[in-house]
Amino acid sequence: MGKLRAAVVAFALLASSVLVSACVIESGPQPPPGVAVSAPPPAPMQEPRPPPPSTQSTWVAGYWHWTGMQYTWIPGHWENAPPGSHWRAPRYSMRDGTYFYEPGGWTR
Repeated sequence: MGKLRAAVVAFALLASSVLVSACVIESGPQPPPGVAVSAPPPAPMQEPRPPPPSTQSTWVAGYWHWTGMQYTWIPGHWENAPPGSHWRAPRYSMRDGTYFYEPGGWTR
């Protein structure tokens, strides 16, 4: 009975190692960041910057935001940054003949 049990355990180990080695997942190239859009945004609008409401406030300049169908202007405004964060403005770029929009946000 001991030889049979040893053979079953050896077979189970061999089978599991074959299954594990057959499950290699390789990730392909990462897709480019951002969302493909139909065109670049319009020129930024000129806006006055009002005084900050507090010394902790950070100015977020106005920008064009892609809604999925068109650009919408988001007016400049003051925000209180999350601790240890700074504002990263949206980015607009062209890659391989396609325009891309990357939303802005608070980053650490």
